[in-house]
Amino acid sequence: MDEMKKVMIWLFYALLWELSALLVNKAIILPSFSSVIILMSQQLFTSTLYISLGASLFRVIIGTMIALILALTLSLLAESFPKLKPWFRPLVLISKTIPNITYILIILIWFSREMTVSIITLLILFPVLYSHISLAIETTLPEYRDLHQLFPERYSHRLREVILPLIRVHLIESIQTAVSLGFKVGVMAELLGQVQPGLGYQLYLAKLDLNTPALFAYTGWMIITVILAERLIGLLRKD
Repeated sequence: MDEMKKVMIWLFYALLWELSALLVNKAIILPSFSSVIILMSQQLFTSTLYISLGASLFRVIIGTMIALILALTLSLLAESFPKLKPWFRPLVLISKTIPNITYILIILIWFSREMTVSIITLLILFPVLYSHISLAIETTLPEYRDLHQLFPERYSHRLREVILPLIRVHLIESIQTAVSLGFKVGVMAELLGQVQPGLGYQLYLAKLDLNTPALFAYTGWMIITVILAERLIGLLRKD
């Protein structure tokens, strides 16, 4: 029954979109829902979609993985050596407060276009991941510290058998959040930097051609990609 309710809600918004497009009656302003779906189905049979989507995902995954490794490493260092925490705070605070567009413009000046997406994704996701992971460590490990003092063990064993299993769920949730944010930021960086191939570049071409249906269609593929990625990552929680 819940699934049926969800379908009905989505159908309601699709119908509302279709009616709004009929009232506007200008595809350049608001294309109809049906025209966007037809265009997306046509794009399924073109190599452009898969090449662009694959390139965007590859760049975002690289930036996300580096950000995850860096955030996890610094969080574990802060947990093992509490005196390091004050030194990490300014780095995280500055990273959080700098606007995304500033990151993108600066990195476009400093590096080649091909590298910008991964670097921007790394810089924007690092503070988010570090905050989530460090908070998870602070809330889950205090009880274990007393036990560790009574029964010392090698750090590698402690990391593998205790710390990572304890923060596993928090880690997966952090990755889900990071992938969603990283993909959106990565495509924005591709658009502004005209990085090709990529979904951002396809959005840029659609804008130049005033092809509003294509803008909606590629945005639709972005939404579908993020939803599928979050669902796949979420499956790790059930293991």
